[in-house]
Amino acid sequence: MKQLTRFLFIFIFSIASFAQDAKGPKEEKALPEPKSEKKQLPVYTTIVLEDFETTQFPESSITYRNTGYQKGGIAIRDQYPSPAKDSKKYLGIKILGKAGDVIQLTPPKRLVIDKYCQSIAMWVYGKDLSGELSIMIRDSEGTSHRLIMGRLNFTGWRELRVNLPKEIAQMDKYLSQKTEIEITKIMYNPGNTGRLPVWNYLYIDDITAVVREKMYDRQSDEW
Repeated sequence: MKQLTRFLFIFIFSIASFAQDAKGPKEEKALPEPKSEKKQLPVYTTIVLEDFETTQFPESSITYRNTGYQKGGIAIRDQYPSPAKDSKKYLGIKILGKAGDVIQLTPPKRLVIDKYCQSIAMWVYGKDLSGELSIMIRDSEGTSHRLIMGRLNFTGWRELRVNLPKEIAQMDKYLSQKTEIEITKIMYNPGNTGRLPVWNYLYIDDITAVVREKMYDRQSDEW
């Protein structure tokens, strides 16, 4: 009797074990993947440095370099403004010169950028004279740099843009001290190569900059 009972116990235990094995291994629940942190990208905005709507540009703003026969002039105009938003006035520049001559315009109002600047742009009306337009920038360390906006070998309004190279110091050497860069001059070199000078005309409107906030050290070491 004891042997029969023992046999039945072993038989039932074997059936239960076989049934559990038939179900297969337990599936483990997949753990949710950790959320990847999104990288905070810097936010760039466009600011207007000069729109020529209210600033007065006296003749004393222009100077010449190289030969002595150059003539020129500047005037605020309001006929056929650029496609810039809400533009009604713009600046006309003329120079009697040839290749090798330069007319320089010193803005009567300081064109200062106290944020980190990615690029500078301006609307320009060309007369297909192949002259070269450039700007002078003084960086945060006081060094001057000449940046070429482009050649005016086109007719009509066009927005010219130049990216600022790394050589132009902008970031603050000491994060607690705010610094700035400044456009100090706008320059034009006539493109005509003939023996005699000819009149070159160009027109510029809205000078803008694409900027973002600088990084400042907001952590106090007084603790």
